[in-house]
Amino acid sequence: MSPLLVKICGMTRPEDVVGCTEAGADLLGFIFAAKSPRCLTPGQAAALPRTPARRVGVFVEQTRDEVLEIMRTANLDMAQLHGGQSPEFCRAVGPGRVIRAFWPQKHPDIASLAAEIAAFEGSIRFALLDAGASGGGHGISLDFAALTGLAPPMPWLLAGGLGPDNVAEAVRIAKPNGVDLNSGVESSPGLKELAKVRRSLWAVKGQ
Repeated sequence: MSPLLVKICGMTRPEDVVGCTEAGADLLGFIFAAKSPRCLTPGQAAALPRTPARRVGVFVEQTRDEVLEIMRTANLDMAQLHGGQSPEFCRAVGPGRVIRAFWPQKHPDIASLAAEIAAFEGSIRFALLDAGASGGGHGISLDFAALTGLAPPMPWLLAGGLGPDNVAEAVRIAKPNGVDLNSGVESSPGLKELAKVRRSLWAVKGQ
């Protein structure tokens, strides 16, 4: 089994980019959703340090061309799409570099969720399961047990209110291929608390 991937989202400061990478993060998220308190301009994202971690842009309302232009300007490796984008949209951005969000709470059961994700086979690199019914950054956790047995045709990441106190349990029960951390490792929106980051990374990678 491949090692668990860890993405830490909501980068706004150079010291957090460096510190999260040094702690072991595989992916770092830069948010371009206007309503987010962690929203950056492409220029601000481009100015943050480049580290070995892959850089992921988080998009909600942008068009395909806007996503591609921001990815180029901000020097991004991947796009995380939180706006209900179609398989065609994802393929236009690049199947090998798209993380597409899905919301289990919109579905009556795991079979319905699995069917929606399966429709994106060949269109995305990762599925991401988040709390709520749209967007992201809600800071609440999913029902981990309700995801037991989910086996989509691509690797998937678990998001939603994860941090040092619950991420190990989430991984044990839901068995994702990776996790996406944000508010659970912050002191306030956009300001990472590196002690929480390190504890979370140890919980999923230090076993």
